[in-house]
Formats: sequence, structure tokens, C-alpha cells
Amino acid sequence: MSIISFIFGASLASFIASYSYRLATNQPLMFPRSYCDNCRLILCWWQLIPILSFVILRGQCFYCKQKINFYLPLVELLSGTAFAILIIYEPLHDSIIIIFLTCLIFLASTDFFAQVIYSYYLIGLFPVAFLSVPQDYLYNFISACILAISLLLFAALTKTLGNGDIEFLFIICLIWGWKQTLLIIQISSIIMLVCFLTTHKAKLPFIPALAFTTFLSIFIQGC
Repeated sequence: MSIISFIFGASLASFIASYSYRLATNQPLMFPRSYCDNCRLILCWWQLIPILSFVILRGQCFYCKQKINFYLPLVELLSGTAFAILIIYEPLHDSIIIIFLTCLIFLASTDFFAQVIYSYYLIGLFPVAFLSVPQDYLYNFISACILAISLLLFAALTKTLGNGDIEFLFIICLIWGWKQTLLIIQISSIIMLVCFLTTHKAKLPFIPALAFTTFLSIFIQGC
């Protein structure tokens, strides 16, 4: 059954990533169907198999040989793994996990492709609180407000955080409290440092790293 969950998760991530790219770049959402962004030719079914097509095509378009963004197979692999681990075939639990992971993938993808955050999708993260260790949510709310104000001041001084990043961390702090949130920030910052040293890009999307670390948090908590 884990194989089925993996295939479902990878396929869902493939769809969400494509949808996110089109939405964030103001392209038609449904038509034409999947095509190469470089040569604009329509892709065949065998070129759309999550992860496997990337391997078969050696990471490039079959027609024009343009390199395929490595984000796509990576998010497919991570999503498939997440679904294989977290889906336990209990309707309520699995529904919450699917909503949570879908919103994480969407938020990470729009930030990655266009540095755009659709804040209303953060609502989809809240249900996971029902699967977590009981929290003092009033205390979490106060902590989240303090964290948000601190991050806003930090962002104003350094210009390194966007409002979407702060909103995301505010929600995470509401769900899990300040200790878990600070751990997520620390690990995500290390990931971003590695990405910076690798790519030397001055501006990098932060939500993908936060989303990945958040998944690790929910996995560690045994949801």
C-alpha cells in the first residue's frame, strides 16, 4: 500500500507544481495541456510520468534538449515519500494529511517559481493541529505575535524576509509553539545557506525550505 501512496503523492505533487507555475506566471491553468516552456511543444504521456520521465529524458526536454528544472522531480520524490510515510488509511487522519501536504507543496511551488505567496492557502495548514500533541493555543498565539513582530523588524532591517515567510511562520507557531518554530527556522536557514553557497544567487525562495523542514517536524512527531 505504501507504493500506491507514493505514486499518488508524486502524481499529486507533479500536478500541483505545474498548476502553481501557471498560476504564478499568469498562464492559462488548464489549456493547453502540459508543454515544454522553451519550445512550447506538447508533451507525450510518457514524458509526464513523475520522477521516471526525468530519469528517462536525462533531465532535458525530448524535443529541444532544454534542461528540466530539478525542482520538479525533487518535489515529486519528497511528496511521494511523505505520502508513503504519513498515509495510514484512516479517513480523517489521511484527509488532514492530504490537505496539509497539498498546501505545503502549493505554497512552496508558487514561491519557488515566482516568489509569490497566496496567503489564503495557509488555512490548509491548521487542521494538522488535530493530529499534534495538545497545545496551549493562547500561549502559542502570544508567542506567534512576538515572533511575527520580531521577524517584521528583522525583515525591515535586512530585507531578507518577505511577508509570506512571516505569515507562514506565524501559522506554524500557532500550531506547534515557539520552540518547534525556532527549530524549523534554524534548520531552514542552514538549508538556505547551503543553497546560497551552491548557486550564489542573492535572492532565494524561503518557503520551500520551510515547507520541507515542516514536513520533517510532522514526521518526527509521528502524525
